[in-house]
Amino acid sequence: MRRVKAFLVALLLFAGTVLGCHFYIGNCVAVNNPQFSMWSEEEKGKSLAALTQNMNEACIPVFGSSEFQHGADTAYHPAQVFAGNRFNPMLIGAGYYQCLSHAVTLAAIEDSMTMRKAVLIVSPQWFRKTGVVDQAYTSRFSETLYAGMLENEKLSEETRSYISERTHKLIGSVDQKTLDHVDLHEKVLWKKEGNVLENLQETIWENFLYEKELFSISTKVTAAGIEKGDGLVSEDIAPDWEALIEQAEAAGEEENQNEFFMDAVSYKLIQPYLDEKKDKDKDAVNGYQNSPEYDDLRCFLQVCQELDITPMLVILPVNGYYYDFTGFPKTAREGYYKKVLGVAAEYGAQVADFSGEEYTKYFFKDRVHIGKKGWVMVCESLYQFYQED
Repeated sequence: MRRVKAFLVALLLFAGTVLGCHFYIGNCVAVNNPQFSMWSEEEKGKSLAALTQNMNEACIPVFGSSEFQHGADTAYHPAQVFAGNRFNPMLIGAGYYQCLSHAVTLAAIEDSMTMRKAVLIVSPQWFRKTGVVDQAYTSRFSETLYAGMLENEKLSEETRSYISERTHKLIGSVDQKTLDHVDLHEKVLWKKEGNVLENLQETIWENFLYEKELFSISTKVTAAGIEKGDGLVSEDIAPDWEALIEQAEAAGEEENQNEFFMDAVSYKLIQPYLDEKKDKDKDAVNGYQNSPEYDDLRCFLQVCQELDITPMLVILPVNGYYYDFTGFPKTAREGYYKKVLGVAAEYGAQVADFSGEEYTKYFFKDRVHIGKKGWVMVCESLYQFYQED
């Protein structure tokens, strides 16, 4: 009897919190605002409601990682390049987001997608021997997105089983409480084995989390000055790519005059440590070629296939000047690019392959993150993908 009373009290507390959050959020969350889509805030990627409420007929989800936080204040970042354009890329990701998280998110938001396209910006660093690290995956884990993935009945049993097994392995060693919630989500939403009390608990908990995530992001949205929008602009005018490239090159000539053609600030940060970095990676003969991340990438593409979504992989390179300096073998880098291209070919995915840009001046901000020229070239590939029938 005590357990029942305790549970009922908890339900009342949840209900009160959810109701309070709901009324506050109704006036704060950006809806139908392209500015929100291109806002590079890591918490955005955890909120099912915030993502789905801002999807529209000109929106393509663009999944990536920390590159979204680099160059956001420059003229070359998507937030600036596509400002005022009808094309509305939904940037999803930050540091520690990798293929598995994005597979979950895509499956969760798919029902809200009008344009049946998705982009995954693939970073070489994801493909270390460990793949995504357990603490990193757990820190970016969203229960509402995971629940949304489980509820997507278009996904095969095999795909949901793969995601479940990987999630249990990664979260299990870090956060038992969250893993218990994952077990409840799976029991009720996927396996349909929950009893009356578990089904009720799942409903209350899922709605509470939904509102809680919205509440969390609404405070950040308000602080960023992003308000409810008036919808998409009617005009779809292609940016002047040639002018942007010329502008990026000119800016690079002014700022990036160092042996790695990095931004001056990035170079200044690593300069004191260059002596110890010299030739330190010369033994990485299989670098980025053996990793569980390849199977996670296959999972993402499998989700696309099962949900009838056309994927494009944007293959980012590494800074060839810097990687040569550290001795990281060029053959290992080429092997990595070839392997990613092979996975893309398995699923018939489109590819924007920038692996040949390792030595392109001003392509990078630092050792791995794209900068001025890199962002312009990536933005152009996104726009071309959007334009395709």
